[in-house]
Formats: sequence, structure tokens, C-alpha cells
Amino acid sequence: MFYVVGLGTGASDLLGPGLTALSAGATVALALSLAEAAAGVTAGVLAAVVVTLLPAFIPLHRASVHGPPLLVLTVFTLAAMVHAPRFSFAYGGAAAIVALFVSPSGIGVPVAAAVWAFVQARRRGKRRMRRVALAIAPLVVGLVVMYYTGSDAWNSPVTIAWRGGLDAGLSAAGRVFGDQLAPGLSQGALRWIIIADSALVAIALVAVAWRRVAGRLPSDALLRRFFEASGVLAVAYAVGLALRTMLIAGAPDPDLAAVLPIVVIGTVVVVVSIVSLWPRWSRAGKLIAVMLGAGWMGASILLR
Repeated sequence: MFYVVGLGTGASDLLGPGLTALSAGATVALALSLAEAAAGVTAGVLAAVVVTLLPAFIPLHRASVHGPPLLVLTVFTLAAMVHAPRFSFAYGGAAAIVALFVSPSGIGVPVAAAVWAFVQARRRGKRRMRRVALAIAPLVVGLVVMYYTGSDAWNSPVTIAWRGGLDAGLSAAGRVFGDQLAPGLSQGALRWIIIADSALVAIALVAVAWRRVAGRLPSDALLRRFFEASGVLAVAYAVGLALRTMLIAGAPDPDLAAVLPIVVIGTVVVVVSIVSLWPRWSRAGKLIAVMLGAGWMGASILLR
């Protein structure tokens, strides 16, 4: 259901699919832009294709209204952090919109904006607190707007109390990750083995790409900045999602809409890692990578 007060039913019905379609296109375009800037055209095209083929990408945009804006604005925040690291007010504003007016699941995004502003100011010898204040200012303004207008994405009043449930939240998030890593496999030891192996391979790829390529570049190199910003945002988002699950009364377990931003960010990082390491691999390694990638894409397309 998608309805805008003051508009007729027909206009509201048109805005719903339009919102999700624009969000999907913007997410793919941002993924292409980030990967292309970090590792070249091949990485950009491959990132756009892989993000589109994620088993949950199209179903999310078909079935959810709040999920697509959460995804695209989180990826937009990452793009602003990578491409404009000095403009902390810009990515701080996007982060505030995500956390206050789109979905409480993004509560960790403003934290990532503040941390990134601090790191960039420290490297450039600028006033740290001024950069951090500019990143936090949109959040403060948003809180004031929330207080006087009552327009927000949170269920008011918000009750903060320890409720635990981290194990259930991790299990719910793990199912979402597993569905993306092993499309079409729903149960059995084979699913567990494929998910575990795929996760280990992805982590190893990112670690090796950082150690051998990105980590050796100057601090202002865009590839290095991409890895660092992605790590800061993904960790802050995950921690914020976990704290919301444990501390906010009535908060649901992480669902597909809440977890997919981390999946998309991780997907783009893995693609950039593969392209960055590609010239260093032997022919056998390249052949294995192509076979694994083709198998995942085929499963994602045929079993969607």
C-alpha cells in the first residue's frame, strides 16, 4: 500500500512503483560509479550486474516501499564519503535522513558519517571537531524537526530498555546473507557448506586486496578511501542494527530491507577486490574465479 495524503488514489498508485523503480536504478548507478572510480570500467560494469542479480534485489523492490529508499540512501552516503570526503555536511545530511525519516535500521549511518569526518580531518590536519560538528548538525536539525512535527520513521514514543535477542537478530540477518550467497538452496548440509565457504572466500579476497593493493596506496588514493569508507559504514551500520535489536522495545528482528544495504556494500567491495587482484592471479586462478562467478550468476537467474 502506498498512499499520499492530498493525492488521488490513482496518483498514489503510480508513485509507489515509481519510487521503488527510481530507487533500484539509482542504487545500481551508484554501485557502478563507486566501483568504476575505485578500480576501473570493468569493475563498475561488473558491480552493476552483480548487484542487479542479487537474489533479493528485485524481490525487495517489488514488495517493499521503505526498503528501497533505505538501500539507495545508504549507498548514496557511501558515495558521498568516498567522492567528497571533505564535505562532511553532505554525507552527514544523507545519513540523518536515513536514520530519522527512512528507517530506524539505519541508525548507525550517522555514526559512520561522524567517524569518517573525524578520520578525514585528522589526516588533513584540519579542525576535527568542526568537521564532526558539520557531520552531526543535520542529525540535530532532524531531531528538532521530528520533535515539532512528529514526522519520522520511528514508532513514538521510543522506549529504550534491554531486551537482548542478539542471537535471534544474528540468525535473521544470517538467513538473508545465506540466501544471497547460496541462491536456491534452502536446507541441508550442502547449503551450510556453500555459505561458509563463500563467506570465507569473500573475506579472504577483501583482506588480500587490502593488504596487497589498497593498503599500500597513499592515504588520499581513491581505491584506499573506498575500502576504508566501506568498512566504516558497514561496521557502523551493523553495530547500529544490533543495538536497535537489543535496546529498543518492540524492535523487530533484522529483515531483508534492513540487511540488504550491508549486502550491497559488501558485494561492491568484493567486486572491486577481484578486479584489483585480477592481474596478479595465474590462469588457473582466473579460470576458477570465472567458473565460480558464472555458477553463482546462473543460480541467481534460474532459481530466482
